[in-house]
Amino acid sequence: MRLIFVRHCDPDYEKDSLTEKGFKEASFLSERVKNWNIAKAYSSPMGRALTTAKTALSKNEYLQKNEISVLPWLREFNYPVIDSETGEKRIAWDLLPDFFTDKKNRDLMDAENWQNSAFLKTGDISSFYKTVCDGLDSILEEFDYKRDGMIYKTDRKEGQSDFLAKSHDVFKDFVDDRTVVIFCHLGVMFAMMSHLLNISAPCLWQNFFVAPSSVTILNSEERKPCIASWRVQQLGDTAHLYKNGEPPSSSGYFASAFPL
Repeated sequence: MRLIFVRHCDPDYEKDSLTEKGFKEASFLSERVKNWNIAKAYSSPMGRALTTAKTALSKNEYLQKNEISVLPWLREFNYPVIDSETGEKRIAWDLLPDFFTDKKNRDLMDAENWQNSAFLKTGDISSFYKTVCDGLDSILEEFDYKRDGMIYKTDRKEGQSDFLAKSHDVFKDFVDDRTVVIFCHLGVMFAMMSHLLNISAPCLWQNFFVAPSSVTILNSEERKPCIASWRVQQLGDTAHLYKNGEPPSSSGYFASAFPL
């Protein structure tokens, strides 16, 4: 199956909505989205994400028959931890490079043990992360994908047989083409991706950026019957903006702008 994460368009954080540029981005996004064959659409309850979802889907037939499912746990992953230097609360990411890469904080990069970091435990990030992972897994279970260790198992047998798909051409005959779209935020998106890909969430938070309105696509690969793993097809794609001569927003990034 296909999971599409859409980051909200350029945000007006004070109003929890979109800026003038954000509404323009959402309009361009709606042209990209209008022909998607969507099985289910989900959104964060926060205004900037829900407004993006409603605008982006306004030209898609999905909204003629369905509602956007709003899930509380898709809200921005801005849960606080305690800054060891100031003693004050801060979000668990956007760390300075010398802190993140310091030897004493190297556990933040460990795919299996990052949640046990003393830094993250000051804010019980593990509990919030589990809520997100459990929520995502409940969505996938609706489509017959059940987490089993570090992979997903599925009872979907249509078009499958007992073989190992060794060639790309053969594998194409076994693709589950159902599409789920999730409108949310950078932090929670990377939390979900870390769960799907078995990667440390801080590594994604610290080392990757996706611009507002960007599209990220993950596909399940089922090279063996009833076993699925996830692979990134596109990350932070903003082709709909470039097509219309609109530069991506740098909101959430420390550089001021991106060139066309």
